Amino acid sequence: MKYRPTYFPRFMQTSSDRKLPLYVIFPILFCLGYLLANPGFFSQPYQETGDYAANALQIWKAGKFEETLGAYSRFLVNHPGPIVFYYLALAEKIFFFVRSPHGAHSIGIVFYNLIFLLIGLKIFYSSSLTFSRRTMPIPGLQEPGSFQTGSDTKSEENRSTALLFASLVIGLIPLLPNAFSNIWGPGVVLLPTLVLILSLTDFSQGSIRNFFWVIVCSNIIVQNQIVGISFIVPMFAVGSFYFYKNKGLSRYKTREFGLNVLLAITFTIICWIPPLVEQFTNSPGNLSKIFGLALKNSTFHKLGPTLQYVLSYYVSPLSIPKQIPALLVVGILFGIPIFRKDKLQEFDRSLLKILIWSFFITLFGAFKMKGGQISHIYWFTYVLAGLLYYLNLKVILSKLDFPSTRNFRIYSISIVFLCIAIYGKNTEFEYDNRPEKFLTALSPQKENKYRILWKSDPKDFGQGDLALGILLRLTREGYNACLNEEWHFLVPRSFRCPDSEPAITIILETPEKESEEFQLLNKNSFHYKSTILRIIE
Repeated sequence: MKYRPTYFPRFMQTSSDRKLPLYVIFPILFCLGYLLANPGFFSQPYQETGDYAANALQIWKAGKFEETLGAYSRFLVNHPGPIVFYYLALAEKIFFFVRSPHGAHSIGIVFYNLIFLLIGLKIFYSSSLTFSRRTMPIPGLQEPGSFQTGSDTKSEENRSTALLFASLVIGLIPLLPNAFSNIWGPGVVLLPTLVLILSLTDFSQGSIRNFFWVIVCSNIIVQNQIVGISFIVPMFAVGSFYFYKNKGLSRYKTREFGLNVLLAITFTIICWIPPLVEQFTNSPGNLSKIFGLALKNSTFHKLGPTLQYVLSYYVSPLSIPKQIPALLVVGILFGIPIFRKDKLQEFDRSLLKILIWSFFITLFGAFKMKGGQISHIYWFTYVLAGLLYYLNLKVILSKLDFPSTRNFRIYSISIVFLCIAIYGKNTEFEYDNRPEKFLTALSPQKENKYRILWKSDPKDFGQGDLALGILLRLTREGYNACLNEEWHFLVPRSFRCPDSEPAITIILETPEKESEEFQLLNKNSFHYKSTILRIIE
């Protein structure tokens, strides 16, 4: 058939479309809607206790460029690195006008998650667009209408973006609405996991353009979760194997290759300066403890409970009845895209391959997990489940076209915004006045040192949450405070004191009955709610 140049303008028009794509609009409106639903982040007082208080102490140290460790872990070592603590310390300074430090941290994490969501969707969008252009027949060699037009491409991009965004929300249902502002280690790795999987998928296709994001997310995940090592290392090996297989190394002399590798190495060095400083200034260092813990780990959980543990992350967001075997459900979720690959784009098929590897790698990691298989340790698996849901929706709704009209965009975007603004309130953001009440009664003096103590017996163990809140409040107000030796692993070194060191001891105990009114029991004893505070000078 004779060449028809008149078709080129229609084809070229898609690349010059200046409209803001859905992958940008959805996350930004999600963020704005979430902040609108949580005005308390800006105006409400907040007092951290428990793990949040322990994290806040490390953020406080990061603000002074003194923090070298990640959060404490249940293995009596610290998670590897403090990279997110430094980011939150910066957020606290940027949002100085916010009433509480935790509010500033929460807002900082909202924007942190927005950035990773934008990066992830951009990687996804660019890969889909590359596929669409690469597979589009050359105009003039086929009949008009027998190839994908710019409008068709736009519809496909809208459909894929909307399905991916919806699938992620579904996958994170067990953690919503608090997940988007969670500063806790298992929470801050959620969307970096999304970017990791999408950039690793692109990398596995022989592309170097998103290698930097593979390394950024790998560092963030490992620094915030020890268990991330058991996931990141084998996943990186899998991605590298496919990268080599797809001849990605053949472009090692290109400027793009060198720049990505250089940026990745630079970011990694910056991330690991604090942990390496701690490692070489202490004996044994935290990294040595982590490696020692890994080498001594002889744990082998039973296959049945381990399989159920991993499968639960794929079925719980869907509220599947317990009567239906989880293995059957997950088998169907993987089976639909496996047997209907013809309905998936090239990038989707590579993503499926990565998700299959992810499933077995997380299964092996859970099999070897030291201690109990606690839910929050594997929260990142909800993101893997969300990506698997996307592939299923892509197959099931393969005949559904998303219009690219202006009215459709306005309607769908408005629905997203209103849903988040109405239902996105963080249920954990409530003020705890116990530290304030006790410190007012205590009337601390700057020249004194205060040791906070609670017993590890079942009765008083729960007082640790309040104890950390009191320690944090004393620290922020400029007083000298620390924990006794039994609880040193919970806090940075500067908040630890020997039991033999002279200090005013604050003892927290659990009474037989709670008291809603603040009570003065005697000169040095106070009772409020579920705590009796005693002072021993």
